[in-house]
Amino acid sequence: MKLLLKFYYFVFFLGIFSGLAQEKQEDHLMISESKYDFDSTVSRLEAQLNQQDGISIFAKIEHHENAKRAGLKLSEKTVFIFGNPKQGSLLMQMDQVAGLDLPLKMLVHKEDDKTIITYSSTNYLKKRYELKKAKNLKNIERALNEIASKVSGNKVKKSGKFSLDKHQGIKSEISEFDFETTYKRLFSALEDNPNLRIFSEIDHFKNGGNVDIGLRPTRLIVFGNPEIGTPIMLESAKIALELPVKILVWRDEAGVVKISYNDPAFLAQRFKLTTNIPQLEKMNTALETLSKNAAKY
Repeated sequence: MKLLLKFYYFVFFLGIFSGLAQEKQEDHLMISESKYDFDSTVSRLEAQLNQQDGISIFAKIEHHENAKRAGLKLSEKTVFIFGNPKQGSLLMQMDQVAGLDLPLKMLVHKEDDKTIITYSSTNYLKKRYELKKAKNLKNIERALNEIASKVSGNKVKKSGKFSLDKHQGIKSEISEFDFETTYKRLFSALEDNPNLRIFSEIDHFKNGGNVDIGLRPTRLIVFGNPEIGTPIMLESAKIALELPVKILVWRDEAGVVKISYNDPAFLAQRFKLTTNIPQLEKMNTALETLSKNAAKY
């Protein structure tokens, strides 16, 4: 009887620990409530990123200012796109498509009169790109936690659970052109569209070469349209972390050139959007049109 009771206790506690492990595995956002006001938190984050060895800030995007220029209102939201080229290149060597989620991002935003720092967990990257063997993910996790907690003056906590499969929510278009031609066709289409603004171009291949890490041609373009993005951010403040949108142009190991981007329906699922479906459909149509026009004769 005692042996049977021990067995039940073992199964019970195993279930608890399995549940905790599953929760840890499925968290997708990390948040920290700042002790400072919005402007001070943004300044502290920018200063902290600039102090980190090996880290570069690729873009600082003020969503509320972009909305204002489009004649729209949006509460304060600023996202920083930043990264360490060496650490990011090591991840892309394991899965090149991870360039869609690299460099990293941190969002500072207002929520119920509180200033919040939000970023994607390294578990999110691990699941989406099967980076279980990436030895540097733990170091990246610690670095992000340290940056956010120093800036906010508070602890970092997990927020939300989200089951994720490899490459879930990533759409890709195969190009009929070589890498350079594909990229130029896409960039020209974005540049020539008066409704779109390009915020950043990130050449992962070049950045990897600068730290002696070889990658195949891989480039990211960050761009957006405030008239489409602002209503979406009004419904979910945290989705500002994934806006503006990104398109990755890359050449795989077989020499095939592809254009990849996040499916807006995936973003809706991840951030629990329900009321801005027309805006998301517009975003999806725009991304599909841009990628197909750049990839096809």
